[in-house]
Amino acid sequence: MSQTKSSCHWKLGIVSTLVIARVLIFAESFALAQKDATLGSESSIITPKLIDGQPIDQIDGGAVRGKSLFHSFEKFSVSAGRTAHFNNAINIQNIISRVTGNSVSNIDGILKANGTANVFLINPNGIVFGPNASLNIGGSFVASTASSLNFADGTNFSATSGQTAPLLTESVPIGLQFGTNAQPIRNQSQASPNNAINTFAQGVGLQVQQGKTIALIGGDITLEGGNLTASGGRIELGSVAGNSLVSLNSTNQSWALGYEGVQNFQNIQLTQQSQIPSTLDTSGKGGGNIHLQGQRVLVSDGSQILALTLGAQPGGNLTVNASESVELGLNAFLSTGTFDTGNSANINITTRKLIVKDGAQVLMFNVGSGLAGQLTINASDSVELIAGIPISPLPDGSDLISSGLFSATFGAQNAGSIIINTGKLRIEGGAAISTSSEGILGRFSNQLIPATGNGGDLIVNASESVELMGTSANGSRLSSLFAGTQGTGNGGNLTLTTGRLIIKDGAAITVSSEARKNVNYQGGVPNLGLAGKLNISARSILLDKGKLTSNSESGKGGDIGVQVQDLLLMRRNSQISTNAGGDKTGGNITINAPNGFLVATPFGNSDITANANFGSGGKIAIAAKNSFGFVSRTRAEVERFDPKDINPNNVPTSDITAFSQQNPSLSGTIQINSPDADPSKGLVELPVNLVDASQQVAAGCSSGGEIGRSSFVTTGRGGIQADPTEPLIADDAVLADWIALPPESQNRAEGIEKRAVVQAQGNTEEKSQKVNSVNELTQIVEAQGWVMDAKGNVVLVAQVPTASPHNSSLVATSCTAN
Repeated sequence: MSQTKSSCHWKLGIVSTLVIARVLIFAESFALAQKDATLGSESSIITPKLIDGQPIDQIDGGAVRGKSLFHSFEKFSVSAGRTAHFNNAINIQNIISRVTGNSVSNIDGILKANGTANVFLINPNGIVFGPNASLNIGGSFVASTASSLNFADGTNFSATSGQTAPLLTESVPIGLQFGTNAQPIRNQSQASPNNAINTFAQGVGLQVQQGKTIALIGGDITLEGGNLTASGGRIELGSVAGNSLVSLNSTNQSWALGYEGVQNFQNIQLTQQSQIPSTLDTSGKGGGNIHLQGQRVLVSDGSQILALTLGAQPGGNLTVNASESVELGLNAFLSTGTFDTGNSANINITTRKLIVKDGAQVLMFNVGSGLAGQLTINASDSVELIAGIPISPLPDGSDLISSGLFSATFGAQNAGSIIINTGKLRIEGGAAISTSSEGILGRFSNQLIPATGNGGDLIVNASESVELMGTSANGSRLSSLFAGTQGTGNGGNLTLTTGRLIIKDGAAITVSSEARKNVNYQGGVPNLGLAGKLNISARSILLDKGKLTSNSESGKGGDIGVQVQDLLLMRRNSQISTNAGGDKTGGNITINAPNGFLVATPFGNSDITANANFGSGGKIAIAAKNSFGFVSRTRAEVERFDPKDINPNNVPTSDITAFSQQNPSLSGTIQINSPDADPSKGLVELPVNLVDASQQVAAGCSSGGEIGRSSFVTTGRGGIQADPTEPLIADDAVLADWIALPPESQNRAEGIEKRAVVQAQGNTEEKSQKVNSVNELTQIVEAQGWVMDAKGNVVLVAQVPTASPHNSSLVATSCTAN
């Protein structure tokens, strides 16, 4: 009997403990959501309930004004596993709640409302959404740390002044007014109510219904492994400083926010928590809209911002505005695209400084029949694209996720354009900016279905400079600007305008029409579309192991136009080339520097080519004040140096060529117009009867009244002035290519040191080089100098003497006696 009684007491103790625990849970509900007295008889009523085993805090009462319902709380939080249910009437459009106490709102449970009511939560102390936080509402959701909500009739619903019911209004809310300090909002939600997932198969986090808005407006906005989802709707993150006014505008059952009244901003961060990245996702039947507004915006650790069009409705805009900087770090991903008939959303980034690094990408694409969006970047100071992330090798041989800005079409519609306006653009470590017409590659078959749409245009305006430097660590990716096609569509045009352009250490600017390597084209490789045009305008250009190229495997080479104000300098195997494949004609190269110089360093092997394979060479037209270091070569001349490949790059000099590699009769044209290097300048007609020139010159010299011995010595090549009284100028120095001497003179010439003098923009660089003779056919060459023979006769010679005889006594009238 005692055992039975003891057992009974034990069971009763368990039951009592459970009852007490349940009471404590309900008590906690009252402690986490407490009404205040500011609304008087219209105060909120909070009733804890247990429905289907789930604890729910039902919120009734409140002040009704027209179609708006107002609630006021001393403090408001929802713990994990609980639901705060605003039990509103169905006709209510806006539920507006404020927190008048001093505590932060911690939301780790469910916020619920009836019908399609919009829910506003205002707590000037701060708001935190935990990992389990979720929304069960039919309208939009706005969470803010503003101090009051302003209305169109001039009234406001303040969380700091403790105003009472008579001041409430049924007017439309038009703005969020912040006090002296704007407190932060943090979101960590990875909730998946009813197993709902977003585009990346993650939990949806805080989610609103199709076409609605979710907005977090406060001080610093931080997503730490937190997700926001608004399919076909709008996501708004606004980080503002104190005393700011953010406008609210109702748009088609949604809300858009404006920052015209904001002077200062704070920061937005999307990072990971426990290796879980953050995601903003408006993908749906329409692409939706995403707007981030702050001082500094950081997206990193694999975090994603997506606005994909999955149906027939058009997309909107993915907009990132930051007064100071936008930084996309480790594997961050911003993307818009369309898979259906709806158009893709645009991407707009406006900031002072944009940084894209460590495998981060901004991508626009179209797969279906919808139109692609446009990527526009306005960075007043600079745009920097840096390096990438190594990965396991892909089928095409690449082993890097490039950092960069990309636009591509995989279907029948054209790819979107990329437009960049900035002060300085810097690309390094294999990063890239690219527009392309590509194709759909089978995941397991390695079979490519090429796109038929055209590639997009790439337009860069950098007022100060553009610098492209280096490659990825193993050279598999070039730092590049690229516009091309891998299918039947044409490649886009690439236009660059800047003050100073520097391409070095393997980097390149390229327009291209080339088949993708190491893949199988469905039906075989088709006739590829045309490469686009490459147009560059700059004050100065340095190609230091850098390239400006147009590559075409089966079509006509693309045209390259270069406009230079001061100097185009090429060194260390640099190239400007437009080469055609198949039987097509090589492209055209136009270099226009009427007041500038075109310079190649001696024996730098930097080439300008417009060659073709079986077709005719293209046309090269160069207009410059002067050019130095280049040699125009025919196909026959190149073949003498390189009979196997007939490739000017295998010739050690810097060459200009336009020929057909397979057909000697199909040469292009080379036209060089350098008015300051006119060969006829300064020429005089020589007398029929030769005289002793030394006596003629010496007679005109003045020795200052004293009898002395005078001499005139000229060293190097290029000739002497027609009139000894004229100053020596570089324009009269004519550089000639070295040629092979006849056998009887060759031995005498070997080992002689030649001196090449290059002058550009008033700066003279002298380099001495040992030159080995090259076996070439004997040919008639221009005279390069003169010597006096034993009988005193003047003899013109092809080889310039190292120095004229010291005893020639050739002295101008202004010479000084030795």
